[in-house]
Amino acid sequence: LIIARGRREGKEDEQRLKEGEGGGKILGVNLGKNKESPSPVGDYVKGLRSLGEFADYVVINVSSPNTPGLRNLQRRQELAGLLDQVILERDALPNRPPLLVKIAPDLSHEEKEDIAAVITREKGGVDGLIVSNTTLSRPGSLLSVHKSEAGGLSGSPLRQLSTAAISDMYELTGGKVPIIGVGGISSGRDAYDKILAGASLVQLYTALAYEGPPIVKRIKKELADILRSNGYSSVSEAVGATHRRAQTKPSVKDL
Repeated sequence: LIIARGRREGKEDEQRLKEGEGGGKILGVNLGKNKESPSPVGDYVKGLRSLGEFADYVVINVSSPNTPGLRNLQRRQELAGLLDQVILERDALPNRPPLLVKIAPDLSHEEKEDIAAVITREKGGVDGLIVSNTTLSRPGSLLSVHKSEAGGLSGSPLRQLSTAAISDMYELTGGKVPIIGVGGISSGRDAYDKILAGASLVQLYTALAYEGPPIVKRIKKELADILRSNGYSSVSEAVGATHRRAQTKPSVKDL
């Protein structure tokens, strides 16, 4: 994963890619704006221009809680303007990598509606969503003496919030936009819950940091067992199943 914010490190990443390091693996490029950038949209365009040709997919990250003003780009007008420019730049690349928008878990329902409206436009939509980034909220269950520190909170306290956001975005987009579910996944059950809510794929970060690469194999095995025990032969069959169940519940009239 490359995080590009227009700094010198981006040039170093580009050089390594040109030299062929990491060939054969899926590479996602995560783009964000500089902290004090006079041209936020320009940062995304420059990052895409420099690294897009090497990417299997590109993430338009508008939700990092540590960059002042970044989450304002999730507003309808701002997001539409950003995506218009980014899509133009992407379409000029020879590989035209898929674009995914990464959003926050702390959005109001109106803000989620705005995002859904923009990303499902007939012209100027995107190829997927990543739901979600870390949260600014601090659940009362936190015990650490550091719980009041500024920044994004990840791990298990984020799990339910991110799953709810996945469910909302799946419903608001009619299940037409693939969702990568992120936030508090440390078991096959956690991954399964994200999938039922509407995620087609899942990502790990906190659990991977604490438990290392072996956790991936464990989660995959647990998930496969859960899917089979619930009558699913594949992940795709379970995507968004919670919504389908809600639609088929009998009404009072039926009863």
